Amino acid sequence: MRKKYLLISLPFFISALSAQTSSADFLNQGFGAKSAGLGNAYGVVVSDPSALYWNPAGLAQIHTEKRSSQTVDTVRNPDSMAGDEEFNKLLDDQNTAGSSEAKTVEITERGTQVQFNGSGSYLSNGRLLYFGGAGVTLGSGALAVGYGGTQVASAKGYDALGNTTGAKTYQGHTAYLGYGWGAGPVRLGVSGFAVREDLAGGTVTGGGINIGTQVVVLPPLLSVAADIRNLGALQSRSGSSFKEAAKLDTLFSFSMQVQAPPPNSNFKIILGFTANVDKPQGDGLKMNMGVAYGFTKYTYVMLGLNGSKPALGLGVNVGKTFQMAISATRDMQGREFQYFGELNFAF
Repeated sequence: MRKKYLLISLPFFISALSAQTSSADFLNQGFGAKSAGLGNAYGVVVSDPSALYWNPAGLAQIHTEKRSSQTVDTVRNPDSMAGDEEFNKLLDDQNTAGSSEAKTVEITERGTQVQFNGSGSYLSNGRLLYFGGAGVTLGSGALAVGYGGTQVASAKGYDALGNTTGAKTYQGHTAYLGYGWGAGPVRLGVSGFAVREDLAGGTVTGGGINIGTQVVVLPPLLSVAADIRNLGALQSRSGSSFKEAAKLDTLFSFSMQVQAPPPNSNFKIILGFTANVDKPQGDGLKMNMGVAYGFTKYTYVMLGLNGSKPALGLGVNVGKTFQMAISATRDMQGREFQYFGELNFAF
């Protein structure tokens, strides 16, 4: 019966039970409806606690912005005054001394914000995928914690007399802690994680770090991002008949967002790729592509392509206060659809 459990749970835990060195498949697939709807081309746009996985640099966007205008007096350069007849005439008409001029400047103040993000997914083969995280502004960046995991129920087992022995549930757990920092157009971030899986043949434990960056090249039209997941990550497998240590697969992702200029700024295209650094021959290069179009002030649609798997999604934004998204995509392990839902609150 133990073999039966192993065969049934194999589609979910194939990376941990086969020759591959990756642990739970959610470390490769990721969390959230927005990421799935955009074909996993998400590292350049992520700005909530799920950045712990996708690109920790996105945590630096967890803050409020208050813009205000202020009028200041600046000393005029006497050399430039001599040749500025129009300005001198204006000063004479107003009976001023001409030693200063008024300028209006725009000031952006950074404020504290707290965000909560949660997502759930129903995948094929009875698998559930979930994530919850919270982030708060801290200094010039933001600190975040999160928890994600999976659950899969096997088929019922039977004893020699044909009586059912019940169905065993296998689970995977991952805990995250990370910080993102930003200054001007550049954001940097790092997050660490610990993972544990309960398998038919034993358990898998491990951990590693993720690092990433986001750069606004031409605001707001062009942004780029790069991230490395499972950097230096190790895992240990143990069971009744075996025990071994191995390296988690390191994934490198690059993404680029192009936003249409006004009056079509509600249209965005995101292009990128994900590469398995440890298995360039086996997994190769996976292309990621997403398109987002806001057809009202509060709603938008998403189209994505993750490798050869298409995706479709719908999102609702009420500023940064409330965000919701749902999406569906082809399962990476089969032909069935998998469904995602996500909520994000900011205070």
